[in-house]
Amino acid sequence: MRKTHSLGRRGVWCRPRLRQTIVLGAAMALVAALATSVAAAPGAACSVCGKNLIQNPGAESGAGITAVGAFGAVPGWTNESGQFGAASYTFPNGWFSKTSKGSPNRGKNYFFGGTTTEATSAKATIGKQTIKLPAAAGRRVTLGGWLGNYGTGATANTTQVRAEFADAGGTVLARLRIGNDTTISGTDMAFRSRKGTIPRGATQVTIVVTFSGGNNYKLAGADDLSLVLS
Repeated sequence: MRKTHSLGRRGVWCRPRLRQTIVLGAAMALVAALATSVAAAPGAACSVCGKNLIQNPGAESGAGITAVGAFGAVPGWTNESGQFGAASYTFPNGWFSKTSKGSPNRGKNYFFGGTTTEATSAKATIGKQTIKLPAAAGRRVTLGGWLGNYGTGATANTTQVRAEFADAGGTVLARLRIGNDTTISGTDMAFRSRKGTIPRGATQVTIVVTFSGGNNYKLAGADDLSLVLS
């Protein structure tokens, strides 16, 4: 019996072996595309994903100040400028209290700009914490926290939190920032967050909390900061 072959769109005989070659080539191209996609995506295993990477994120470790001129150090954080510290929610001269609007999970303290000479004489009070990152390039990351300002206008004391992603040599590759937000007023703290992607080559991230402005005490504050990978 004579073998029959199918006819292509242009009237060309399409032999079975040629058809198999075309199908095989298409399949190999699809596998290559999938492999490239998997290689570019973050690894499936992530032991720290969903967890807050910031240590002492609410200034709970250490003593919060309760009097003007006192200083409450914050374990896990480095004072970069001014007098970065912690204040108690019972501090009578503080701008925030246990009953003011703020984090529903607040503890006894919050991050505080300071009332010491070092704080009032500085343009800004700055505290930092550097965190080692796992291999996480391409993963999504969310920076969040409760921010509170003091005063309004030109003499306002405002709060800003940054996450600076850097390589092993300390070169900053990308930043995420929440604040300064002048829509937060009164004795309130308000939650703010921002999402981003871990840049390729990042091995560490530094959380920078800045209380800037004001012509006297730096009574702005922050609480329950978080940096979470997903």
